[in-house]
Amino acid sequence: MLVAFHIPDSPDPVPPEVLERLHPAEAELAREHRGYRQGQFVGGRLALRRACEQLGEQPPPIVSTERGAPVVGDRLVGSISHKRNLAIGMAARPIDGTVGVDIEDYEPQRLSIQDSILRPEEVERIAELPEARRWISLLVSFSVKECIYKALDPYVQRYIGFHEASLHLDLQGRADVTLHLAQGEGPFEIDARFAWLHGRVVSSVRARKAPEP
Repeated sequence: MLVAFHIPDSPDPVPPEVLERLHPAEAELAREHRGYRQGQFVGGRLALRRACEQLGEQPPPIVSTERGAPVVGDRLVGSISHKRNLAIGMAARPIDGTVGVDIEDYEPQRLSIQDSILRPEEVERIAELPEARRWISLLVSFSVKECIYKALDPYVQRYIGFHEASLHLDLQGRADVTLHLAQGEGPFEIDARFAWLHGRVVSSVRARKAPEP
């Protein structure tokens, strides 16, 4: 379940009546933030809480792990992403695997990040694309790999680098993922998807432990 919340593109403090929509413990955490970060925090919590409610659950206070991942209790898993005027929250039941969600703006183009994001075989694949498609392919790869990190974090409990996954993207909004985890964790099954949203790409990943052979 994915829910999006519009948030004001402003550094002004979040109004008290909006903070009251949070769990009191979340509101206390929100007050520790300033500027744009406060609005993004509040929007992300509201979006994820609504996604949980759509699944019939009332989560406890949505706190964060030491790596910043949201915790929604034992009955659900969740993920948050945001840009300056939009926050999205994704929730699912643990039986479906862990999840990661990410949203990225098309602009500005930053082709200079290519070597930091892509493995050599991915660089070769993008080089074969028409020039007009290369940035979008790179952006989608960045976004999906962000989701992979978020979805695998509960299993591996460490940062996963961009070079620890290789992607094949198709035109139907799916990505085939091959993991190259530096510490050999797994194996995992990865279901990765992406879609376009008004000048942005929204990506999501479900991760599961692969069944024993």
